Amino acid sequence: MNCRYTFGVLPMMFVIYAGAQDAPFPQFKEHVINADAGTGLAITVADINSDGKPDIVGVSSKDVYWYENPDWTPHLITDTLKNSNVCVAPHDLNGDGIPELALGGEWQFNYTASGGALFLLHAGDDVTKPWNVVTLLDEEPTLHRIRWADVEGDGAKELVVAPLKGVGSSPPNFDDKPVKLFLLRPDKNDPLKAPWVEEVIDESLHVMHNVWPSRGRRNSEVDSVLAASYEGITQFVRGRDSTWRKQPLVDGNPVPLPKSGAGEIKTTNVLETEGGMAEGHSVHERLLATIEPWHGNMAVVYEWGPGKMWTRHVFDDGLRGGHAIWWADFDHDDHDELLVGFRDNAPPQDKPGLQIYDIQRKNEMNARIDSWTKHVIDDGGMATEDALAADMNGDGWPDVIAFGRATHNIKYYENLGLK
Repeated sequence: MNCRYTFGVLPMMFVIYAGAQDAPFPQFKEHVINADAGTGLAITVADINSDGKPDIVGVSSKDVYWYENPDWTPHLITDTLKNSNVCVAPHDLNGDGIPELALGGEWQFNYTASGGALFLLHAGDDVTKPWNVVTLLDEEPTLHRIRWADVEGDGAKELVVAPLKGVGSSPPNFDDKPVKLFLLRPDKNDPLKAPWVEEVIDESLHVMHNVWPSRGRRNSEVDSVLAASYEGITQFVRGRDSTWRKQPLVDGNPVPLPKSGAGEIKTTNVLETEGGMAEGHSVHERLLATIEPWHGNMAVVYEWGPGKMWTRHVFDDGLRGGHAIWWADFDHDDHDELLVGFRDNAPPQDKPGLQIYDIQRKNEMNARIDSWTKHVIDDGGMATEDALAADMNGDGWPDVIAFGRATHNIKYYENLGLK
């Protein structure tokens, strides 16, 4: 058997703590899904075979595989379609219960004159066989991130597309041309057919490393789009008149180019309770998590607080090549914790890693961040390119899934809960 596609379980457990240890925190059991999966670029989860269990989709530079839950049998979706793959986003477009995959390809990091491609992958009658391919875009230089979002609140999702750099931008900082942030709208009658209709969201930001759909309130039906760039974190909201409103939220790292701004963005609503600071009112806290600068050394959380201002908390400034963040309530305390992964060797151990920050608060009634405790999930065995949290075994506890760039491995870290 070709060892690249071997898979199995490694019965190891990482429970390494930093800081205060007053609050109990789960242990994690490490499972190696594929020890030699290629250069990791993206990972996601989706129920590929419609059996009610989330499967893992791993995107390397040369292929796309899905791994079938629970024994993690690998199934080839496609080899590379054009140069290197770079990003993926699952969504069931035709309502058949099998998600389609939007796939970014022809990844070229520094060449901004051409390159970049976007494909739609959809399964045939057998999801374990290679999938069908539809070309959505055959040239969009430095196409880098894609996310599904319902920007109109009509229940139908559009595909948000974010190149990394502006077309024709130049080194060393690539800040001379703005990035075109846009969306593609599938045909409602035949969503698997190309072309899709393009709508420009913005053309003003520079070096946009990531984007994320967000709903500011839990009862909202409309997704805004958050963008992490040299300018920090910027929010875009589509109005009823089809125009886009731009709102800068935070500046990110407060230093000059090329270390300014932010590179990753995830948001969470961590608390919403009746009562709160005044009787009959609710407390609604929104947190933004970033890596600063892009590919940077800092894990940062912004907290929306009194006076309608964002407070910046640097959780960690010792990362190298920070490249993944995710919110989840790993310990079932009704507050989300922050998962952070970095892909380069960081001092003092000179290793990459994956860790979770558990937030402590001054007062549960006003939910202000006081301190945080770091829990190391993988100490050197995962050069984290991409990571996320999902309940993979149906026990109600969020697990961690990650893909390594230099380590070429896919791992599932099973949350064992509180013992």
